[in-house]
Amino acid sequence: MPKFFVNEEQKREDKIEILGKDVNHIKNVLRKKVNDKIDICCNKQDYICKIEKIEENRIICKIDEKLEQNTESNIKVTIFQGLPKADKMELIIQKSVELRSI
Repeated sequence: MPKFFVNEEQKREDKIEILGKDVNHIKNVLRKKVNDKIDICCNKQDYICKIEKIEENRIICKIDEKLEQNTESNIKVTIFQGLPKADKMELIIQKSVELRSI
């Protein structure tokens, strides 16, 4: 399911208003229609929303479900490393730690 990011000002009670380039993407690229569902992230909170109204410059969605916040990524990464030359091992360790914190 596609995920869109909105500002806190675009959320009102149980409705979320989508503006800008996302409107064109939802209407013309994804070809979503009224009653289709999309995933919206607002202020680090995810919602499953149903499209209620599609207008020229905005889309109005109704919040169907508030999803649990999961701070851990569901992506598992395995790094295979050969023998590095000189001081490259420090860089490899640094970048591996940075990947872990994303």
